[in-house]
Amino acid sequence: MRSQLTEQNNAAAQQALDTASELQDLKDQLREAQLAAQSSQKKVVKLEKKQKAATAKVNALQMRNSRSIGRQHKAVAKAKRVSLKSKGVIKPEVRDVVGKLVGGGVLMNTVNRSLHTMAKGFGLDLEDSIDRRSVSRINREGGVAAKIQIVHELKNAGGCTVNGDGTTNKHINYESKHIMMNVPTYAPGTDPDAPLSDSDMLPTQRFLGINTAVNHTSETQLQGWKDTMTDIYAHYNTSLFGQEEPEDVRDFARAVAGMSTGPCTDHAEDQKKLCRIFEDWKKLCERERQGEAAFNSASIGNDVHAVLWEEIEHNIRKAGGDMGWEALSDDEKRKREDEAYRRACARIGQEKINAMTPEQRRYIELFLWGGCCMHKEMNAVKGGNARMTAFWKAQGFVGPIKLVNKDNRAAAASGDSATKERVTEAAQGGAVKLCSLAGAMFAHKDKKKGQQDTLQIYMESIIGYMIRFPDTSNTRYQAFCEAAAELITKLDFYRRFLELVRNLKDKRTFTNMEKNVFDALFDVPTLTELCVLVLYSQSISHPYMREVRGMLKNLLELGGEHRRVLGHLQKLLDDRQLLLSPQASYETGALDGKPWEHPDAFYAVQHLAPQLPHLEGALIAFLEGARDTWVRFTSEFEEGGKIASASASEKHRAFMKPTNDDNEGALGAYRVDVRDNPRLSIAQHNARKMYQKNNTSAFMQMHFTPAHHRSLMRQARDEEAAQLPAKSRAKQVAEWRRVDEEKHAGDARWKERAENKAAKEGPVVRVVDLPGLLVKPPTIPILKGYLNWYQAQGDTTIPKNARLDKKALVLDALIAAVERYNALESEAASAEVVQDAQIEVEDDAMQGIEDDFSESEAGDY
Repeated sequence: MRSQLTEQNNAAAQQALDTASELQDLKDQLREAQLAAQSSQKKVVKLEKKQKAATAKVNALQMRNSRSIGRQHKAVAKAKRVSLKSKGVIKPEVRDVVGKLVGGGVLMNTVNRSLHTMAKGFGLDLEDSIDRRSVSRINREGGVAAKIQIVHELKNAGGCTVNGDGTTNKHINYESKHIMMNVPTYAPGTDPDAPLSDSDMLPTQRFLGINTAVNHTSETQLQGWKDTMTDIYAHYNTSLFGQEEPEDVRDFARAVAGMSTGPCTDHAEDQKKLCRIFEDWKKLCERERQGEAAFNSASIGNDVHAVLWEEIEHNIRKAGGDMGWEALSDDEKRKREDEAYRRACARIGQEKINAMTPEQRRYIELFLWGGCCMHKEMNAVKGGNARMTAFWKAQGFVGPIKLVNKDNRAAAASGDSATKERVTEAAQGGAVKLCSLAGAMFAHKDKKKGQQDTLQIYMESIIGYMIRFPDTSNTRYQAFCEAAAELITKLDFYRRFLELVRNLKDKRTFTNMEKNVFDALFDVPTLTELCVLVLYSQSISHPYMREVRGMLKNLLELGGEHRRVLGHLQKLLDDRQLLLSPQASYETGALDGKPWEHPDAFYAVQHLAPQLPHLEGALIAFLEGARDTWVRFTSEFEEGGKIASASASEKHRAFMKPTNDDNEGALGAYRVDVRDNPRLSIAQHNARKMYQKNNTSAFMQMHFTPAHHRSLMRQARDEEAAQLPAKSRAKQVAEWRRVDEEKHAGDARWKERAENKAAKEGPVVRVVDLPGLLVKPPTIPILKGYLNWYQAQGDTTIPKNARLDKKALVLDALIAAVERYNALESEAASAEVVQDAQIEVEDDAMQGIEDDFSESEAGDY
């Protein structure tokens, strides 16, 4: 029992232990489950934290991304916003753009609009603007910078040559000036302080501007050069460059090694005189600078002091002694002392020059002169045409028909045979006159006149293209030869076109000009002259122009070319078949052996040649006249002359362009500028052109600092305040008044002489009783009084008083004058009697002629 109880107890105990163990296991499992739950909860929390962190990071990234996009938009928008100014001042690079726009032809009042339009086109937004006054000042600054540039370049050039030209516009004289010198290329990356080699320097033309002149005398032209260069050097010395190292304007004159001229009469006396007095100025400046160097040297000799003392004594004597000198004002004393000092410097300088070697003197005195090649060619054509015009009368041939203007045609129709003969004799004709009238009709300079639009439309319908007729209304190189080639090439076309112009009118009549041109196109002598112009231009003119207008060449090196022209002219004179033969070729006929400039014109002449019996004779006359003109206009290249004897280095130092096109173009550009901008001043025009043509922008980028730009602005404002245009106008008015006073004084002297002459010679009256006067002739003074009356009536055949030293001679001259005057009176009376009949003749002669516009005189050659 006990054992059972024990077993039962043990079993119960064991069961209890098992239960306790299971319970413990359950507790452990529960604890583990709790721990696992806690761990899972921690993981969940961690995961939640991670999720929250990731979400926050994503949100932060999204926010950062959105902010970066905003910043990007702001950066792009900021980059698109461009400011023209820095601290209220227009930036230098913007000033450069403005200067280039104005130089390119943009109007000052449209520059701001142009800048905003361009910026908008490139997707930029300009924050500010530039008014017209600022544009005007910036343009003026560019001109000041160009003046500074010229002196800066001239210092390193080693020498220069000058050239100019003149014209009139609205009765005011204008002069254009250029300077040729070796200048840097201003290549990007070039060190401005590095020494320049020959490869870095190129002969370049620099524009000095246009100025007005009170007259066109040689002295005034020289003064224009002095005033222009004095102004340029003053601007340089005012700048920071000049403040560091001032320059003297006389050094410019010393550096000039030659001058080329360009007017149509470049061998005229006034141009030769200009070169002479310019050379004299150069020599004077050399003497003065040499003398100043002697005065400023460390050792001054007694001879220098002696010369200076002599000049001082000369001043005192000229003032009237010590008392007179003391009576002078301080300004007058200072002026005379400066003059004395310069005279002393010139004397000492001359002594130094005399002591130099011949080579040294030759170097400092080098001054060569040459004329524009294009004007040589143009004058050769003029000389050839003059000889060809005289050919017809000299050979007794019927020459080109006279192209009588409207007024003279009416006078001839209403007058007698003598009047008709005088009118016809005075009228012009020939190829040049025809080309002038054709240019006035087909390409008139006044666009409201002529048939230019009608011609263009009709030409396109017949030929298939349009060609503008050569402009003979203005004086242009080769305009008449080009017009001759056009007329000869399309001869039938222009004949038909004129008929069309006539038939389109209600009355189907020609104007006087149209009739002249139409008749001349059928006139054989006129066609002969047209063909001669074509042959000469194809064989000489165009090849010569190609040569001198090709690559940049030195005018001084073209002596051989001009000798070749003369040689080829003589070759054509010796064998005219080189141009007239059906087998004529450019290889032997053209100056350069290259194809004809207008082959169609040359072959049109070949086609017409059999119908022109005097073509060869007219060609010979033209070539002879052109040859003689070439000889006269190339005299500077003759053997033994200054150019021929100059060395290669001297010719290089005095480099000149072969043509004067730059000055011609500058004056033409000024005409266009003032026509489009009537209020534009010369200073503003010069500033825009000098900045553009002289490459001043590259010079400023290489040499200018912010301090230079600030100094430049001050100079431009000072120049604007100086009112230079008003001073220039005042000089012109003063010159007009001087001339007017001189003429009044001359009139007074003439009147006084006339009164004295009348008092001496007796009253100026007409002879009433010639037989009675012959019976008892009065004294010589009374007879001369009678002669003076007939002379006042226009009798130009009366001998001068110097030849009438005897009474018999005076009486014979008076009798002849009375007979001539009475004969003219009788002729006038007869003309009045038949006036009514002549009116009917006039109506018949003028029938079918209608005038739409007056003839132009621009074609007078």
